[in-house]
Amino acid sequence: MKCYQCGGELKRSVATLHLQKDRKPIFMENVPVTICEQCGEEYISGPVAEKLGQILDKDQKPQALLSIPLFDFKLAV
Repeated sequence: MKCYQCGGELKRSVATLHLQKDRKPIFMENVPVTICEQCGEEYISGPVAEKLGQILDKDQKPQALLSIPLFDFKLAV
C-alpha cells in the first residue's frame, strides 16, 4: 500500500494516540497503526478503530494517570 497523502511506503507499527472522552484528553498506548515512512501519516484500520470505540465506551480504570502542562497560544508571550 501507498500513503494517500504523499505516496510513500507504509509500514506496520504501534503508536500512542491522543483521544478525547467527554471532552477530557486520553492517551492510548500501543495502538496498532500503519505509518508512512516518508511523511509520518498514521492510519488506523477499521477493526482497530472499532476496538478503540469499545474501549472508550467502557468505564474502566486507566493503567496510569498523567499530569500534562497546558499552554494557551493566545496568552503566550
